[in-house]
Amino acid sequence: MMMLELHVWGPAFGLPSIDPESLAAIAFITQTAPRDQYQFIQSSPSAVPTHQLPTLYNPNSQTYHSGYPSITSHLLSLYPPSSPPSRKTAADSTAYSAFLTAHAAPLLALSLYVSSTNWSSTVRPAYSKILPFPLGWTEPPAIRAAMSRRAAHLGMSSLDTDATAEREEAEREAAVAQGWVNLPKGLGKGVGGALAPEQRARIRLEGLAGEVLGVLGEVEWKEEEVGTRCLAWAYLALMMVPDVPRGWLGETIKGKYARLGDFVDGGLGEPWRRWWARRKLKVTGRVDALQEESGELWRMAGMGVALVVSALLWKKLPQLGEPVQIWQKPLSGFLGLGAAGIMLGHLAETTVVDHWR
Repeated sequence: MMMLELHVWGPAFGLPSIDPESLAAIAFITQTAPRDQYQFIQSSPSAVPTHQLPTLYNPNSQTYHSGYPSITSHLLSLYPPSSPPSRKTAADSTAYSAFLTAHAAPLLALSLYVSSTNWSSTVRPAYSKILPFPLGWTEPPAIRAAMSRRAAHLGMSSLDTDATAEREEAEREAAVAQGWVNLPKGLGKGVGGALAPEQRARIRLEGLAGEVLGVLGEVEWKEEEVGTRCLAWAYLALMMVPDVPRGWLGETIKGKYARLGDFVDGGLGEPWRRWWARRKLKVTGRVDALQEESGELWRMAGMGVALVVSALLWKKLPQLGEPVQIWQKPLSGFLGLGAAGIMLGHLAETTVVDHWR
């Protein structure tokens, strides 16, 4: 029997994955493939041959399919829908997917990666939990830099207070070296200097969010193709669910785009809700978990209760199901982890791989 392997970024914020495409791929495969024909493998880009996540491996054809579009295309070839979409629906799907990649991704990057406050307090620690040593130290800075580049054209680099502080210090040192008046640090900034960058730029940030969310809010997502619906849901969930100090993006969705909030709560339908409830039932033992409404499920994450649920779900049992521990002698040290793993080749005799079904 075929057992597909979906390699994805690990869980965070009470969601099955920290990455939008990985999250979308998880949602998509659970709604298109039989449950006994796939498994999830928490991974990192350096641990897969394609150096990209998400990646789907088909053992029958021995092929890798990287990126959400390639994964959905391959899955649809294996499990075609009972009724193919119309030309209009297919065209709309292509357009919406392109819009999400071009506009929703940079907006999400502003919130989680460019913002130094959100990055240092919430996102960076999440990566450290899902990546093995030393990748928890080496990969997150590169991820943040790549995501920040995706949002560079929005002109909100001031949210990166780490870079701003370094630039201001360099300018101050240059001024002192050239003989200019040496003002003590902290003076000259005025009242605005006491405010966080997100607070000073809140109006502009909400304007940028409105340009994207206004378009997404006009779409009847329940009528779109499942692939596009899963991708939209993944981006919106990562915008709304994470409990971050500077929650301007999630607050904008909840306050001005209630339809999008409702879509995050239950837009993927009953099969997805029951699938997620089963995962939680395995850990919490709650008989009523299968009866939860979607609104309760995702609003818990928004209110912070999901932090407790996710701690149980991801620490007591690996993500998405029961773990099977496979101990094996590595063929070449830690070469499976890429360049970073080479440094650890002499430190261990065995390695462990977690598979989730």
